[in-house]
Amino acid sequence: MTLEEGLRANKGVGPGFHFMRHALAFIIIAHHCRVAVFGVHTTDYAGKGSLLGAAGASDVASWQIAFELLRPGLYALVGGFFALSGFLVTGSALRNACVKTFFVNRALRIVPALSVEVALSAFVLGPLVTVLALRDYFADPMFLRYFGNIVGFVSFTLPGVFVNNPWPEVVNMNLWTLPPEFWCYFFMIGMMAAGLLGRRNILNGATIAAVVLLTLCEIIRPDLFSVRADTTHFTVWYTVVMFFFGVAFCLNADKVPLNRALFAAAAAGYYLLTLTNTLGVLSGVCLTYCVVYAGMIAFPTFDRLIKSDLSYGMYLYGFPITQAYVFFVGARMAEQGKWTGYAVILLATLVTTAVFSAVSWKYIEKPALALRTRFVPSRKAASGAVKIQPAE
Repeated sequence: MTLEEGLRANKGVGPGFHFMRHALAFIIIAHHCRVAVFGVHTTDYAGKGSLLGAAGASDVASWQIAFELLRPGLYALVGGFFALSGFLVTGSALRNACVKTFFVNRALRIVPALSVEVALSAFVLGPLVTVLALRDYFADPMFLRYFGNIVGFVSFTLPGVFVNNPWPEVVNMNLWTLPPEFWCYFFMIGMMAAGLLGRRNILNGATIAAVVLLTLCEIIRPDLFSVRADTTHFTVWYTVVMFFFGVAFCLNADKVPLNRALFAAAAAGYYLLTLTNTLGVLSGVCLTYCVVYAGMIAFPTFDRLIKSDLSYGMYLYGFPITQAYVFFVGARMAEQGKWTGYAVILLATLVTTAVFSAVSWKYIEKPALALRTRFVPSRKAASGAVKIQPAE
């Protein structure tokens, strides 16, 4: 069965994409909570009393080995999100083959909820936790600069906020993905305006050429073209590339086989290439196939329990809520052991984030999406294209 046949069998909807968005968001929160509790640079994972120590890992080297084995999974988090976004956003572009429609849809999906989160961080969270006097807090240029996040000028800090946290000063690390996301939409609008979405052969040729060129650049100058920005994140340019891998898979849905053995091979290929830091660009192709394949697996129990799309709210609120809990109860929890503190703070973060996400969906995101029909009419999907459910 091909990807297109699978989509048609599910009325154009990937049955597992709803679960995938939430699973990736959950794992990102869990990862960030770990760093927020233990600190950016720590050796406390191993040793006496730790989980690794209990398993026989008695030194830092043992933890480093375990962390290296887990590292491909950390890179897959944001990379998988961008591949998934590229696939779903292309479905939206095919469904509404109008630049104005696409732009309005993306703006209404992203900006209203983001604006509320930024405002809450600046006007509510910041004054509660800053070490500065409120007059100095609001007068600091850093305060106004924080609102640049709404339009992609990323700022992670607010005056005097979280300065003594183990992950100091950062209010919302998740916002680093805004510039590459906006770049993805910018390039997509350019492709739509040029009519390239309907010219698959040209896009396929360009994608193959880009993969070959970037792979050669990575081999010749790994210092300049590494796909890694740090120990857990891809570079900005490569997250954009991951988005367009998702675009390519969507446009070639009729030629992508859904095969369990191929999925296993792609997963193994991604893991080994990422673990060894070899042919990083090609590893993204493997990861994209894994994401698309998983998106075609149904998770009916999850779909019955979580009917609304809370993933964007989880992305927006997970990090600042984590930092807030670390600020208020982190020291007290550390007295019980950092792993105990991590477990308690993670649970509290997930519950609180779920509440904020549900409120955001019901009162901000969903009403904002309902405004789309007031701006532009919907157009029919491009001829011959699979009507994939848009990323809403």
